Amino acid sequence: MRTGDAAGAAVLFRRIASAHPDEPVAWALLGGALVDAGSPSDAVDVLDRAAALAPDNDDIAVELAVAKHASGQSGQAIAVLSGRLARLGESERAHAVLAEAYRDLSQLDPAIAAYGTVLAINPDNNAARVAMGTCQQRGGDLAGAVESYRAALARDPLIDEAWSNLGLALKAVGRFEDAVTALENAVALNADDPATCSNLGVVLMDAGRLEDSAQTLEAVTVDHPGFVDGWSNLGNLRQAECQLDAALAAHDQAIALAPDNAECHWNRAMTLLLSGNFAAGFAEYEWRRRTADHAPPVHDSPLWDGTDPAGRKILLLAEQGFGDAIQFIRYAPVLQNLGAEITIGCHAKLTGLFRTLPGNPCVVSSGDDLPPVDCHAPLMSLPHLLGTALQSVPASVPYLLVPDGAVSPPPGEGRRRVGLCWTGNPKHPDNAKRSLAVAALSPIIARDDIEWVSLQFGPGSEQVASAGLTDWSPYLNGFADTASALASLDLVITVDTSTAHLAGALGCPVWLMLKCSPDWRWMLARDDSPWYPGMRLFRQDAPGAWPGVVDRIGGALDAWMEA
Repeated sequence: MRTGDAAGAAVLFRRIASAHPDEPVAWALLGGALVDAGSPSDAVDVLDRAAALAPDNDDIAVELAVAKHASGQSGQAIAVLSGRLARLGESERAHAVLAEAYRDLSQLDPAIAAYGTVLAINPDNNAARVAMGTCQQRGGDLAGAVESYRAALARDPLIDEAWSNLGLALKAVGRFEDAVTALENAVALNADDPATCSNLGVVLMDAGRLEDSAQTLEAVTVDHPGFVDGWSNLGNLRQAECQLDAALAAHDQAIALAPDNAECHWNRAMTLLLSGNFAAGFAEYEWRRRTADHAPPVHDSPLWDGTDPAGRKILLLAEQGFGDAIQFIRYAPVLQNLGAEITIGCHAKLTGLFRTLPGNPCVVSSGDDLPPVDCHAPLMSLPHLLGTALQSVPASVPYLLVPDGAVSPPPGEGRRRVGLCWTGNPKHPDNAKRSLAVAALSPIIARDDIEWVSLQFGPGSEQVASAGLTDWSPYLNGFADTASALASLDLVITVDTSTAHLAGALGCPVWLMLKCSPDWRWMLARDDSPWYPGMRLFRQDAPGAWPGVVDRIGGALDAWMEA
């Protein structure tokens, strides 16, 4: 065992145990050797026998838990140790296997607590510190994960896994340049790992360094042509560069390598939709059902398959963000006109708004009792099921109205009133790129022939006073009140948030400020939208180039005021 020949040791320990079948230590030593030799399932049988011979032996119980965890029986490993923790208070090995078992079962809070105990016993256990960081990261405690990784790297700066995970955690909180630095360190330590190199390419893209990202991801696909994520990420990079043919070629290569990879199909769907190929794009978009992050809600009724809806009771389930739900709820009246009886399940914040739809569909909050239905469909599957093409988008507006009882802002003072929304939800992964500071809008806010009002509530509203805007946040308490506020404006100027969709669905005049590589629904190289007639799109000429957008809006305002 001491020379590393666990298999040879197991042979000898088995002879000893066979000769002394009532000796628990002999069976325990055999079990430990089998674990080290890569036969944990065999070790479990042996260690079960040892534990039966010595049920009060905590050391044997720990080794049994190790074997059960190694053989995939994490729940049983926890059960073996749970009644002994008071006696195993200083056993680093016991708490380490307990932590790993909890982690494998995705019971992250108890795993983090167990890793904390390991570190209290042995502060030098950097493997536990990194593992605790991964649990914190999976559980959404990104600040805690960053702290754990940095603490591990302070003790040993050569842990490539810690650098790599730190880079991904920093990326998730929008600290892209810091993430680049961390992943560059990881690549320096493990340059042959395609996943680390590919992740570096992704954070370079997120940091706006598209040329560096392209160089990195192209190298990954050359050095590791069978690495699926390398091709998929290269496709995303080409889309960020608005090179859609090249993006599709990369996505096709990824799917050729992994035909059942739902994330690769999702990425390809984004490129197809951005190109305006709605038929192929929405068909590919159905792969989201098999993704971890984009799967739509489900119901115990059958899925509607797109066949004749006449006479059928169909439940429509809102999905993704509020803006997505507002955009795609337009299909409810379409189905009603085809003879379906519609029920809509959505977030409680949307119920009052959606009850203004034509046809008065039944609208219930998610989780509430539903009336009987024949089948269901996620909202964003309807374009595919109904065969929507670019030329056949149902775009009659308004399809939503201001709900009764909504709070309205006070009357205007005679000047035209224009609402501004300059940032969205900071938790949105692309918010930093799709948003701007209100100070960037100062060239247009300086006009005194317009009454400027702020449509910000929550994040971004702290900038209202310094910009000299009228604060309308008291009138934006929910979508019903926000709809009333938007309807009282002469014009809405906004970035890509739910405000844009709500204004568009209400038929309000709305000008949309877009980043260079926008969300798929706004497509490329056009200043209008097939989804919202009358909406005008103002696009960046280059990543981050908001001044040009604001200048063009200023010129458009001149013409709008004159008209």
